[in-house]
Amino acid sequence: MRGVVTYILTCLLCAASPTIGVLIGARFAQGLAGGVGIVIAQAAATLGAALATAIASLGLLSFRVPLHAFADAKNVPLQIVIDFGIITLALVRRVSGKRVAGAFVVRSFESAGSGPLATGDRGARAVLATYSPNAYVVEVDPGRHTVLLHDLVPNRSSEEPA
Repeated sequence: MRGVVTYILTCLLCAASPTIGVLIGARFAQGLAGGVGIVIAQAAATLGAALATAIASLGLLSFRVPLHAFADAKNVPLQIVIDFGIITLALVRRVSGKRVAGAFVVRSFESAGSGPLATGDRGARAVLATYSPNAYVVEVDPGRHTVLLHDLVPNRSSEEPA
């Protein structure tokens, strides 16, 4: 936390630098303080990998992603571009004073039961549907075969492949 605070303070010092010498010194300190973020990210990734390995070794993490889940991903890159346009238009509308209201929607979400293959399928489809900047998966209910999504601008294709 101290590194982040130091980084913010050095940013302010850079902005208010009265001389080039102070600016160079502040930029140097800013660079040192900015390195803290990389260390924190690496520590978080290491901790996440260690926890995932521990959970898998206990047999609590069992899933298999089916191959058709990757086939469902073929339209995701194009949908990201389309959704970027949708989000940009929504931002323009909002800046011009018009109301933009997101909505939570519940959709049917067929799943093949509760085994490792069904779990992997649900997980892969939820992750792929969340790549869209216009819609994201909030929750999957395998018992009711539904998914709760949030759409900034209602657009069914933004929610695919969920």
